[in-house]
Order: sequence, then structure tokens, then C-alpha cells
Amino acid sequence: MHDKIYEAELMLGVMTDTLDIEGKIQEKKDVNLDNLNEEKVKETLRKFQGKRTQIPPMYSAIKVKGKKLYEYARENKKVDIPSREIEIYSIELINVDRANNKIKFRAHVSKGTYIRTLCKEIAEDLGEIRHNV
Repeated sequence: MHDKIYEAELMLGVMTDTLDIEGKIQEKKDVNLDNLNEEKVKETLRKFQGKRTQIPPMYSAIKVKGKKLYEYARENKKVDIPSREIEIYSIELINVDRANNKIKFRAHVSKGTYIRTLCKEIAEDLGEIRHNV
């Protein structure tokens, strides 16, 4: 088993093309502070625990048709990304920073889990970004 434990800080209200702080901003919106209620965040995180499928981010080194996804992304080419089975063994809230629209959490996950994608999915579930395909 090659599982990992990550601590992640998720900034709500901003989405980039790479799903991290280094990408180009694709969407920006005011955050509904009601969504940064500690109980609501904990409830949302619990939804992600267990086995599920996940689509890796476009900016990743996974190969599709012999080419790395980030190469397609840099060329602005769309490609179908196959989903993969992952498992989130546990996920727990560390902190909610309402002043800066951030959530910090710890996740124990299976090999192949993309934390950037998980953060995007959490933000979508909280209603703080739209799903962009």
C-alpha cells in the first residue's frame, strides 16, 4: 500500500487553471461566509471519505495517448481524462480561517489521489466555485 497523508490549505473563491496558487486565475468570486461555518465544512469533508472515482487535473504528468496531460494543457488541447479509483481513508478539518477564506485539512489517501482535485471538489460542494470542464 502506498497511501499518503497530506495537509492542505484550500483558498475559497479563487480557481486557477492548474488548481494551485501558481496557475492563472480562471474564476474569482466573493465567498459566502455562511459556507465557512465550521460544522458545514466538517460535514462537507465527511462526504469525501471512502472509495470514489476522481478525474486527475489537466496539469499532471499522467499520460494519455502517450503524452503527458500537462503537455496537452500547455497546447490548449482538450483530451478525455480517464477517471481513477481512489480512497480517502480519513479527512479532518484543522482550521477555518474566515478572514482569509481558507480551510486547512488533513487527508489520509490512497496512491493516485490528487489533492488539488480534492480541493476543487470540496470548493464545488461548498458552492464556492463552479465546475469548469
